[in-house]
Amino acid sequence: MMYDEWEDEEYERVQRFADPGGESALYAADKDNPRNLPCPNCGWPNRLTPKDVAAQYQCNACAEALERGMDIDYYYEEGSENGE
Repeated sequence: MMYDEWEDEEYERVQRFADPGGESALYAADKDNPRNLPCPNCGWPNRLTPKDVAAQYQCNACAEALERGMDIDYYYEEGSENGE
């Protein structure tokens, strides 16, 4: 593989992720792929993009909790029964 090809492949991979080099597998949000959909686990709005949903992903908080064998830290609105 030539260096120029690797650069293009690396660039595409970096552009694909919301947090390149981080722990998140979520897709990057942009005008064609907005982060405007709720997580299927916790239901919190604006956590996923259409590409995330198509890949059957969940939000980062839910993914981290399940990977670590912990309960999902559900989001609560301030002033709700479980909110602070």
